[in-house]
Amino acid sequence: KSKCCGFPMLTFNADTSLKMAGKHLAEAKTKGADLLVTPCPLCHLNLDGQQPGAAKAINEPLGTPVFHLPQLLGLAFGFSPHELRLDHHVVNTKLALDKVELKV
Repeated sequence: KSKCCGFPMLTFNADTSLKMAGKHLAEAKTKGADLLVTPCPLCHLNLDGQQPGAAKAINEPLGTPVFHLPQLLGLAFGFSPHELRLDHHVVNTKLALDKVELKV
């Protein structure tokens, strides 16, 4: 909620950026989160798009889906996961959507 995802450092200090993202994702996973939601498009890019690199940087498996807030709102308004491009995320969103009975 108030911690930087590391995106601003990605271009000049990728290792630190990936470790920051990995730390946040690992913490969420440890606390039982099924997914993360962010209002920031850059956080979404870093936490989802760079998640494989973040997992390597912290030497831990992650696999936590990350949604951009407008995607979550779209689901609430009845848009399909396909219309919201949830099937194009780096980390598969299927397990999180299955918990609320939505299909990708």
